Amino acid sequence: MIVVRLPAMLRRPGMPADVNVAAPVATIAGLVQELDRRYPGLAAELDDSIINFAVNDALILERARQHPLHAGDVVEIIPMISGGARSESTMKGLKIMKTSGGLAARLR
Repeated sequence: MIVVRLPAMLRRPGMPADVNVAAPVATIAGLVQELDRRYPGLAAELDDSIINFAVNDALILERARQHPLHAGDVVEIIPMISGGARSESTMKGLKIMKTSGGLAARLR
């Protein structure tokens, strides 16, 4: 099973914050399709440049839809927050990693 954590801005009335997905999905793209099957129209909302995905606390920065998933994964859907000035100190808490699905960032 994969657990998907939905932000409040994407939840509809009665929709849980955590959605359990037992259907076999191999990638985030497959997961989005499964979520859209359960909640029609959600895929269109997720197809937005402000939406990011994190898998097991690792933010997927490249080719997120192709990122592989496995039973036990926790996928968080994270709307991008912007503002403020970018400085070296704001980046110190991130660790950039190369993964099989591309680059990922993890909070230290």
